[in-house]
Amino acid sequence: MIRLTTCFALLFGASVLGADLSERLQSGEFWEQSSQKAVIGLRHTRPDAGHVRIQSINIGELTTGETIVTLKDDQPVMMQAMLYNKGDDGTIDEESFNKKVTEARAAMDEMTGVKGKMRAIGRRDAAVKLKAWEWKWENGIARLEINASGKKKKFAAEFLRLNIACDAKTLSSGSASDSISKTELKENIVTEEDGTVWLKNVPMIDQGQKGYCAPATIARVFAFYGMEKVDQHTLADLCESQGNGGTSTRDIEAAMKLICKSYRTKFIVLEDYATSITSFEGAYNKLAKRKRKAALAKSDPLGTADAEILLECRAGKPNQVNSWLRDIKKHIDAGSPVVWGVTVGIFPEEVSLPQSRGGHLRLIIGYNIKEKTIIFSDSWGAAHARKTMDADKAVSITSGRYVIKLR
Repeated sequence: MIRLTTCFALLFGASVLGADLSERLQSGEFWEQSSQKAVIGLRHTRPDAGHVRIQSINIGELTTGETIVTLKDDQPVMMQAMLYNKGDDGTIDEESFNKKVTEARAAMDEMTGVKGKMRAIGRRDAAVKLKAWEWKWENGIARLEINASGKKKKFAAEFLRLNIACDAKTLSSGSASDSISKTELKENIVTEEDGTVWLKNVPMIDQGQKGYCAPATIARVFAFYGMEKVDQHTLADLCESQGNGGTSTRDIEAAMKLICKSYRTKFIVLEDYATSITSFEGAYNKLAKRKRKAALAKSDPLGTADAEILLECRAGKPNQVNSWLRDIKKHIDAGSPVVWGVTVGIFPEEVSLPQSRGGHLRLIIGYNIKEKTIIFSDSWGAAHARKTMDADKAVSITSGRYVIKLR
């Protein structure tokens, strides 16, 4: 079993922190502006064409953490502001968490001019159990979502987030019933003149400086299918991810089987970690002995592997690469990205990444059969949205491959 860990966000664009948006949200002005005008005075990045990632905003006395603004026709329509999450902020006691809830409710009461009401969150709207408060006013709607369990010493908080939208329909979008059709899925397939086939419009979800590569990567697939409600914080809860320790493959596979039942999808294991390692371990150690190099460490086989030996024993024969690529081609041609478990840092071109070595999860979004290359994407922001790797090296660093398919 491997634990997938990554970290380090890209630097935000220069500007001031935490501009107060309360007046613009209360009046509805925020939703009437272009995306460029809406984020003036805010430190932000654009992870993809449909979203703006803001480092922090103020709503009166309330200061948020990471805030994601969803765009439609280049205008803001919804905002998700994290007030607390385990990955970025660490664990928190019950008293401190409840204080954050109280402060958020007070800030929203003041901004909207109405008293927040408790709202029941059904299975359709959330993959995890949530408590919620909701505010409706003439120019918008907001929902404070609380994910915590237990009391006193057994208390555990996962996240506290504030969703604000221009209208109720937009606020509720992104549930399981909003998934796109299989026909629409194939409209994302792009074929280039050189034979490269890849999927456009795969959303970027930046994991930031926490070990959420698995939740962020899997959330990108759900968002690609139209189900943005299954976000990285929800998945971190379900996969039992640790902000500084990543997510185990066992937890990922168990959680995904349950999630996919609820969200009209099917979780397919093309190659799990145990099978992937046992498929080459014997051949690797035999070759290493012949070359007078160390055998694989049982505790971290890929992490201790020699690049040259690994390449020879896992991808030295044409069929090893060809059969691996055929699997990728099959699913990309159907419009589905492949969730790809790897160990980064084995080859020189992987050393300069935000994560220099260790287990990681990324997406394969394309291929070129003639050139024997793949197109892949990492959850570290726009600069890592599309990259190319030789297929033999891709085979060599693989620790698992999975597909989430629409039913």
